[in-house]
Amino acid sequence: METWRIALASDWFYPKVGGIEAHMDELAKNLMKAGHEPYVITHDYRYMMPYGDGFPYPVERFPATFYIRKHHISLSPTQLWRINEFYKSVDFDLTHIHSIYSPLALAVANVSRGIRNVPVVATNHSFFGDPPLSGICLANLRFSLRKVDHFIAVSTPIARDTEKVLGDWLAGRPITVIPNGIDTKAWRPPEPEERERARKKLGVEDEVVLFYVGRMTSRKMAHRLPFVIKRALQLSNLPKEKILFLAVGEGEKRAELEENIRRAGLEDVSRLFSFLPRDELPEFYWAADVVLMPGILEAFPVVGLEAMASGRPIVGRNESGLSDMVIKGVTGFLGNSEEELALYLSEVLSDEGLREKMGFEARKVVERNFSWDVVIKRILRVYKATMDTASQFDKRYVLYKLVRGLR
Repeated sequence: METWRIALASDWFYPKVGGIEAHMDELAKNLMKAGHEPYVITHDYRYMMPYGDGFPYPVERFPATFYIRKHHISLSPTQLWRINEFYKSVDFDLTHIHSIYSPLALAVANVSRGIRNVPVVATNHSFFGDPPLSGICLANLRFSLRKVDHFIAVSTPIARDTEKVLGDWLAGRPITVIPNGIDTKAWRPPEPEERERARKKLGVEDEVVLFYVGRMTSRKMAHRLPFVIKRALQLSNLPKEKILFLAVGEGEKRAELEENIRRAGLEDVSRLFSFLPRDELPEFYWAADVVLMPGILEAFPVVGLEAMASGRPIVGRNESGLSDMVIKGVTGFLGNSEEELALYLSEVLSDEGLREKMGFEARKVVERNFSWDVVIKRILRVYKATMDTASQFDKRYVLYKLVRGLR
């Protein structure tokens, strides 16, 4: 079997914790499982040191003069020089950058294709949004993306957004939708005794457990959940003592969530937890009955995969990559407003059989469409097509230069 050396580059990697970081780690491990040699390229995270890597694949960390701590991004000419020297020492077959909004990833793409002639795949993990000076940002972004051969979008909404970002100047660049993957052995439904233990550990008796996990920001909308839950209880005619709301996470909207819990009169049926390591979350999913995902403009939330792999239905907002994941009435419900969210939640609260059926179907959908066994094959096909196309183009370009030189 042919073995490829793949550079995976981004500003965002461990010790910072998030969706891109987890995806890159799992992608690297699955590339190794498929017989390839991945290398992660990132910066040194000087404010999070000391740390030990201990990964089963090489992680190359390049310090930079400029380091913006708030956004965890870095860049400098000396960093690029070192990366170029590193590319000289490793005969890479392909570079795969993660997030088209990562300055380091964009720089690596230009070093890779522009200097070392190594083809580049770029995965877009998020929406462009509406940043300050968006016109200038967009022009600079398009210029920086000119060396990318093939784009991957993690969901259909992100693919549409990527087309807008590329515009006419980069029109025609291939964009393939490939979702994030999940380890369906690590994330699985609980055995009955595991669920019982998890619920007992959290002090749950016979309540319907509503679970939220993630950052508490304006976009994630966790702070609005108390009003959604209160309205759902009204619509279902259930007393609040029949539910338990569990929320895990931190962020600038955490205080507002706590205040809204008080305003909605849900203090005695709500429990908030600070940030938890990912390996401690399975027990929360096992104890839960429904996973709430009220966020808007979510690219392709890993929480959704974790919930469905754990056999839990989702009630969330439709303005996100969840639309590629949740099948209405089969694996969960997606609403276009808080009122719709409350209506769907009331339906799920009132029907235990529906919750169990949707959770069962959610697990099947994940195994069929989002397991790493499925996702890695799709990514490898993109790698192969990109390298083949780049090789053909390069041969034509060399021939063109030769013919021009003979005139």
